[in-house]
Amino acid sequence: MKKVILASHGDLSKGMLHSVSMIVGDLAKQVETYSLYPGETPNDYYEKLKLEISTSTDTYVIVCDVKGGSVHTTLSKLMEFENVTILSGMNMSMVLDLLLNQKEKLETSDYLDLIQNAKNGMSVVSKDSIEVREDEEF
Repeated sequence: MKKVILASHGDLSKGMLHSVSMIVGDLAKQVETYSLYPGETPNDYYEKLKLEISTSTDTYVIVCDVKGGSVHTTLSKLMEFENVTILSGMNMSMVLDLLLNQKEKLETSDYLDLIQNAKNGMSVVSKDSIEVREDEEF
């Protein structure tokens, strides 16, 4: 089974799960969240996960908010297990793609596609970036 964990500073992971569940419904029920709050350390969650993963045959995909942040850095120590993959730069497109992917075990190329798709969903729209011609109709 593929276990997806959204991990963040504050409530971003909970908000992400709420938003994603509006689109994918029951597929989001399998997702766990971890939120780090001021005064807490991610090491407690790391120890809990380490114990769980060490006795599991499940595949774990942990999606962190910020690369190099305390959540990402601490949970990256779980890479000692072959059944763990850590992603950073959590966004809704990435999480949706991950949940909609029916593969039990994703390959490196699948994760690279997830990241590329998430990047492709980013854009800038500003007055300077839009050129409207008078002859164009909306």
